[in-house]
Amino acid sequence: MSTAPRPEAPSVPTAEVPAPAELLRIAESAAAEAADYLRSLDRDHISREYKTSSQDIVTEHDRASEEIIVAALRRELPGCRIVGEEGGERSADDDAPGSGDPADVVTFYVDPIDGTSNFASGLPLFCVSIGIAVGEELVAGVIDAPILGEVFTAADGPMMVNGVPVEPRATRPARDALVLSGFPGHRISRELPEQAGRMNIAVHEEFSAVRHLGTAALELAYVAAGRADATALASINAWDIAAGFHLLTRAGGSLRTWPGTGPADRPDHLRPAYAACTGPERLELLDTLLDEVQALRDARV
Repeated sequence: MSTAPRPEAPSVPTAEVPAPAELLRIAESAAAEAADYLRSLDRDHISREYKTSSQDIVTEHDRASEEIIVAALRRELPGCRIVGEEGGERSADDDAPGSGDPADVVTFYVDPIDGTSNFASGLPLFCVSIGIAVGEELVAGVIDAPILGEVFTAADGPMMVNGVPVEPRATRPARDALVLSGFPGHRISRELPEQAGRMNIAVHEEFSAVRHLGTAALELAYVAAGRADATALASINAWDIAAGFHLLTRAGGSLRTWPGTGPADRPDHLRPAYAACTGPERLELLDTLLDEVQALRDARV
């Protein structure tokens, strides 16, 4: 006795990954909620805690700001993956858009307060930073400076500052360049004490002015906006720089990164060392010094 073949079950369509402009809208709205919270605080009486050292602090408001952002992102895109400075990685749900293909998973890299020491001391130089990647590719970013009243954004169009497009600008030569950086900084001073002092002197002798703002995200935003010529660091995390890297590239800037002791094939925002310039022209000394840091790290490994 023959039987008719069973009809195949209808396939369930995979939810589409939102376009970069929509992902930016989601991130910008989440950052704005956190910014509103941070503006509402009395920053004259903020207690601090220490993570790894006296240079690495956190406040209750870092955690609260991140929870505000996570809740806002989950409302709009429930299945997204979130990598936050305070809460670590929150994995994507199995039914998330693109969950069948790792190359399509949406990841938000969240720094709820970049520049916590400034924030806790009452200085206005701090920001909320959210970078967005689909798979391993950055597609959008927002940096919101709550007290300064500036929001830096980019998706697949030009970089904007408060909704106004930024015109690309050339990198000035070293003798005229303003560099925003704490390089080599205390981390490299501990890692490479014999070389750090010499590198610090070289940087300050080479460029017209060097300023350390205490927030890598804002330094990248200002370089991307053409307000400074370059920024560089040798030890950083993805949540600090993912948004800024995307802003920089959409504004016509140039970026070099180094892998440190990690895999050489990781994407730029997952590498710990970088030198970013506002235009395609490079400041050679920064590249040379970071080449040296990488060579020393390689030799130790």
